Amino acid sequence: MVLNRRDYETLLALSVHALEGDGTESSWPVLLRTLRGHLGVEAVTLTRIAGDRSRPLAWAPGGVAAGRIRELSRASMRSGHPLIGHYREVRDPVPRTAEDLAGFAGWRDSAARSVARRHFGAEHVLGVPCTLPEGPSGVLRGCVVYSAARFSPAQRAFVRRAQPLLAAVDAHERMMARVRERAGVAVPYLAREYGLTPRELAVLTLLGEALPAKTIATRLGISVRTVHKHVQNLYRKLGTKDRVETALLARSAGLISPSAPPR
Repeated sequence: MVLNRRDYETLLALSVHALEGDGTESSWPVLLRTLRGHLGVEAVTLTRIAGDRSRPLAWAPGGVAAGRIRELSRASMRSGHPLIGHYREVRDPVPRTAEDLAGFAGWRDSAARSVARRHFGAEHVLGVPCTLPEGPSGVLRGCVVYSAARFSPAQRAFVRRAQPLLAAVDAHERMMARVRERAGVAVPYLAREYGLTPRELAVLTLLGEALPAKTIATRLGISVRTVHKHVQNLYRKLGTKDRVETALLARSAGLISPSAPPR
């Protein structure tokens, strides 16, 4: 199904918001509010699942109490939710509904459906994977869309088109969290003094780990060509000529952690 003009405008707005963030605050609250409004659904959540624990990271509507969202997340885990089981076992980036996986009768009679109805009055649930686990015990991160009505073909087409964007945002935010954890919360502010965007700072951090362009592209969910463009921008803004000089200058300036010397 072909997306309409409003769909593309929403995708563009999501992209611009994610790229223009300075890395000091998460983009997810705004992104989830935008998705909820565009799709016209009851709620959208972002959740991290590791082992037998789940942790909600962001949600819309934002006025819902955190305790209620945590209980929803725990109850969904206990109920054997088909979306959780599927995406933990299969490296499948395609957004799917619970009915796709459990069948109409299986979902209708499931405890997971009762959980969704109790918390949001939702009869239907759609999963949008962002970070797929490496093995059954790995970390799964993804969005869950809750709707009172069945998802239309247009809604599903929009979510499928939005999934790569959401996965890239998730990879970028995880990278920025690593930057802040390793080098301190002041790094995004310092990067602005050099005119670096959050994406360029993420590329710089991975460049400092001596990772090849292909690996950086995979980590950030972007193309190798885009990585090379960011690297050229880094050379220009930092006044350097190659990877080693760039990594050394970034370490001395406090832009990246000094713990691992460039190879």
